[in-house]
Amino acid sequence: MHFPRFLTVALALASVFTCNTVFGQTTGTQTLKVIVPTSISISAPSAATINHDETNLAQSFPAQQWVVKGNAKSGVNVTFSTGTAFVNKDDATQKRDAKLTLALGDTAGPGAWTLGNATDTTDYAKSDEVAQVTASSNGVGRANLNLTVQFQTVEYGLFAAGEYSTVITGTVAAN
Repeated sequence: MHFPRFLTVALALASVFTCNTVFGQTTGTQTLKVIVPTSISISAPSAATINHDETNLAQSFPAQQWVVKGNAKSGVNVTFSTGTAFVNKDDATQKRDAKLTLALGDTAGPGAWTLGNATDTTDYAKSDEVAQVTASSNGVGRANLNLTVQFQTVEYGLFAAGEYSTVITGTVAAN
């Protein structure tokens, strides 16, 4: 049997292409991704107690450091507020005003931090028992916010003895 010439050429070409040595790939790429979820947090300091110094001066607690972190690109808003004025544990009709003062401590990250309302005082005699101070950032970062709380004293001895307290609530949210 005699193969036609074109089949012979086709088989020869096929053998050339299939018998060549195949070389491996010399470069490659891989993409690696990290998904970073939004994280916003506020950490409160532990409870604090002071003893009144028996003067007519306002009684200041040492600055309480709250740590606020946020990785929202637009930044965060932070609010600190009293639930009530200082209230006597044994007689809720005995109250003293609370004054809040907020200051910026150490900060980190690219976001800039600013104070909004830095000082506020309750006025329980006028039914205003909420003092509120604020801060905000315009980007990602952390701030140590120093909150000073004062027990307002008009004249020592003109309010009942006992334990007075207020609760400060810190709230953080993305802008």
